[in-house]
Amino acid sequence: MRKFKIQKIFTYLIPLLLVGASCAYAAKLSPEDVILSAAGNLFSDVEKNKKLYEEDITIFYGRVDNIISPIIDFDSVVRRILGKKNYKNTTEDIRNRFKIALKNQLIRIYAKTIVEYSSSKIKIISSSETKGFYLVKTELSIGAGKPAFQVIYVMKSVDEKYKIVEVVANGLRLVKSLRKSLLPEIEETGIESVINRLESESKT
Repeated sequence: MRKFKIQKIFTYLIPLLLVGASCAYAAKLSPEDVILSAAGNLFSDVEKNKKLYEEDITIFYGRVDNIISPIIDFDSVVRRILGKKNYKNTTEDIRNRFKIALKNQLIRIYAKTIVEYSSSKIKIISSSETKGFYLVKTELSIGAGKPAFQVIYVMKSVDEKYKIVEVVANGLRLVKSLRKSLLPEIEETGIESVINRLESESKT
């Protein structure tokens, strides 16, 4: 059975941590400003409370949830991971459970990763708009002697708020990678089995 090895792609999850903001805040800013303003906001928080978070990372989970959930289009992410057939053949309740379980799993990894790489820096390289999607190209430096890499945020306006629908880090598409990791397990064991596993792991 192939299982979702999120730890193997945690480096590519870092970019999502840099773009958190409340819905109201994001709605007032351009996609570029959402990224830059929120990066400063979140890393300032970690800088002030890093020792506390290192001692008890669970304290940080709620903060990360409040920051990233309003600006990621999780409904779009779920549709793309499941594919049209699986999405159509699941109930709304199952889809919501899957969305929450996946989000909670990501939040745990996000929280641990951003505390570890709290010295990360991001800068805008360019931005463009095409067919209703906003592409914000950035360069991410995570420090620790590691080379910077290119990150492209794909965003769209949802209910007058900018939300992320994909992140491309050094050519790797995050949502596509999630689909490649999770879909075989879903098709082999069933979506409820995957949900139960994700829910169980989020409690440990």
